[in-house]
Amino acid sequence: MPPRKPAPPKKPPKKEYQKAAGGNLKSRGKVVSSSEDNYSEEEEEEPKPKRGGTLARKPKDVSEDEASMSEESEETEEESDFDDDVGGYADIGEEGPPDELGKAVYRLMVIAYFVLLPSYFWYRWLYTIEWDVPYRMYYQTTICVAEMFGAICVMMLAVIRFPQPWAYQQVPPRVNPKIKPKYFVHICVPCYNEPSDIVFATCESALSLRHEWASVKVYMLDDGRNMEREKKVMMMGNERLIYLARNKWPGVPIHGKAGNINSALKFFIFAKKPPRDNDIVIIFDADMKAHPNFLQHVLPYLEEDPQTALVQTPQHFFNVDHTGDVFNHQNSTFFFGVQTGLDAWRATVCCGTNFAVRAAPLSAVGWFPTESITEDFLLSLKLTASGWHCRYHGAILTTGEAPEDLRQIFKQRSRWCTGCFQVFFQVETFMWVRQLPAIQMLCYFNSIMGYLSTIICFPVFLIVPVVSVYTKTHPVKELTTVLVILWISYFVTLIAVVEMMPRQFSRFTGFLGSKVNYIMWWCFLKAMWKAVRGRLGFKKIVFKVTEKKGDGTVKREPAEKEKKDLLSSDKNPGSGLSDAEIAVMYGLVDENGEYDEDAVQMLQEQLAEAAGPQEDPRDSTRHDMIFHWVVFVSGFIVAVAGGVSKTLDTLQWGWDNTVLANISVAWVIINMVPFGMALGYAYLPHNKNVHGLLVSLSWTIYAMCVLFCVGAMLTKVAYGNPKFM
Repeated sequence: MPPRKPAPPKKPPKKEYQKAAGGNLKSRGKVVSSSEDNYSEEEEEEPKPKRGGTLARKPKDVSEDEASMSEESEETEEESDFDDDVGGYADIGEEGPPDELGKAVYRLMVIAYFVLLPSYFWYRWLYTIEWDVPYRMYYQTTICVAEMFGAICVMMLAVIRFPQPWAYQQVPPRVNPKIKPKYFVHICVPCYNEPSDIVFATCESALSLRHEWASVKVYMLDDGRNMEREKKVMMMGNERLIYLARNKWPGVPIHGKAGNINSALKFFIFAKKPPRDNDIVIIFDADMKAHPNFLQHVLPYLEEDPQTALVQTPQHFFNVDHTGDVFNHQNSTFFFGVQTGLDAWRATVCCGTNFAVRAAPLSAVGWFPTESITEDFLLSLKLTASGWHCRYHGAILTTGEAPEDLRQIFKQRSRWCTGCFQVFFQVETFMWVRQLPAIQMLCYFNSIMGYLSTIICFPVFLIVPVVSVYTKTHPVKELTTVLVILWISYFVTLIAVVEMMPRQFSRFTGFLGSKVNYIMWWCFLKAMWKAVRGRLGFKKIVFKVTEKKGDGTVKREPAEKEKKDLLSSDKNPGSGLSDAEIAVMYGLVDENGEYDEDAVQMLQEQLAEAAGPQEDPRDSTRHDMIFHWVVFVSGFIVAVAGGVSKTLDTLQWGWDNTVLANISVAWVIINMVPFGMALGYAYLPHNKNVHGLLVSLSWTIYAMCVLFCVGAMLTKVAYGNPKFM
């Protein structure tokens, strides 16, 4: 599809600017630059902005940007060569030569899977369903349909990963060294209630990014209006670091992170001039520290291909060990497997942080979408549908903090799932998707199908072994030689397609990536229901920030405590903010630093009414853990009771049923493994060694049960009767 030229963005409404007031309550809602030299006492005093307008420092004109860029390029002239030595920045594996043999084996497994798939299901439908017994027919047909739905999702994944199964620590494309383009890089760090040391560490790492091609400015987009942050930015005296805080009004949607970034882009960064072809916007989450060579790895993609609009890089977390990553925070299968396949089809999924995007196409699609709380996913869909390329660079160039608290983990995953279903349920989405080629359409629907397959298939597979143990009704009529051979071959290729990763990664990587979906089943089900209610207008969906604690390497500032003392007041239930913080955030503070309590209370009521009834996150997490306990305890009871009863009464069922019954007991234990990991994470000490031992034990139990099932079936085929009781 030929690229479309981005339409020139509409001119933003004229805004007025004023000098920063130094960080007192009167300056709330302004934009503050860290340099006071930008304003002269001889300048004509500009009118104060109207109530509710976005306040900003007057941006420099183009000539000033170009002048500052030339100065920066002179300073970094000696550092102009690419430095590809980033393999040790995030120590999750060894950088080595391309694993071409491993990729060839993976592609061979994909081909084998596509050959075995129709054969397996053809045999299942014709020879394993008891068509003459109605209740068994319905039961076995339901299981077969669930298997087929899961197989469709695996097929989509296999097609996506086939051209580029994986990539690790990639080297950026080389461009003509004689060409020296110039880019104006605008790095946005949106923040809300994160600790200030985390936010400033991220901004400092962004300021350290170097490249001879780029002039870099960093914008701290503070949606929490932290006075101490504003003061510290001014005291730093670095004119490349700019503090921005937008205004909010009751009854006007703020659209969370997307609204925060859009406000900065539309009303400050590009308020006076439309985006140019060489304007680049980079987004880092508040906790994501960037490697100094980030630009050296990302900008070549934009220079190599003018059609490339977005370049995404993976996420990595300092507080999670990849061998004990119970909740799969690193998500290595996605970042180094799925994303590389999506990149081959030029349909990379944006992940909301650690990415660069051209400002011109970004403005052409309406900036960051606000129709979904996962604005990143929808942005990449819109860019691809508009004819642009979304690329992926598989090198770890940032490191951040993963949530450790269960409440924050479930809240984060629920937001991701809800946002994907929001996109899926919108009519506008299909208007965008229909412009895509079929393969790119499949790439984006794969994100939705992953959640759907978990929600639909897991409860079926959870109930099957229990029914088999207690009712003698099995998913297949009998174990035949052909069925055993087909099933084992199909199962091996399926596991390879889903979990196979290069040697640099732990053997637990694929295991954790597949089992975390079972842990999150209840969370995903509630998220889908929330999206359905939101689409029908029964519940408003709001963006919820994931709280972070910090890495402990930066000492907490006394100013943070002073702020809490200054704004001490009774907390408003459900908001997490004091009355004073609400007054500051919504501009209800007068010149004397006072506010009307009745006005704040009225505002709280309006906000609560607009948002609708919100579920207490503590109740949500409690429901998830209750579900985990129910599955684990009931599975334990079924496994013990079933194993004992089948051992004592083997002959009563006959040899074939005995094999199926014992396989069902092993299946129950397999289903218990993910929930055992989640409960261990919740109640055992939070220690990397403990988590590593927990994952190793879970993987061992899982592998032993799978081998038991395979051995029982092979024994039945070889000897005509089971040797495993």
